[in-house]
Amino acid sequence: MTQMKRIFVVDDDQQVLKYLTEMLQEAGYDTVACDRYQDAKALLSTTRPDLLLTDIRLGAYNGLQLGIYARDRHPTLPVIVLTGYEDPTLRDEAKRAGALFLMKPITRVVLLAAISNALLVGTDVD
Repeated sequence: MTQMKRIFVVDDDQQVLKYLTEMLQEAGYDTVACDRYQDAKALLSTTRPDLLLTDIRLGAYNGLQLGIYARDRHPTLPVIVLTGYEDPTLRDEAKRAGALFLMKPITRVVLLAAISNALLVGTDVD
């Protein structure tokens, strides 16, 4: 029997966080939900998930910064950054950091496929 993959989901929008968490649980993933950058950062300092899924805007903080922090501690950790704002600079930064940059709205099928692929690849998803 294979162990469930653990995904840290970070979004400061409670409705989006709930939707993503429930969707991933229904797809068979073990999820840890965080609605604050600081909480996610604290968890990442002590725990390695199998994947980090984060929104780009986290209040005063940036989800890409969280992804970089996570990859500093866990170099092969797949990171997916979601955003509702097209920003070529952030897209380039995400790519340099080895994170996948996906635009919202995103369908369930596309997101689950990206997660599955990232988990198979394990690092430097794009």
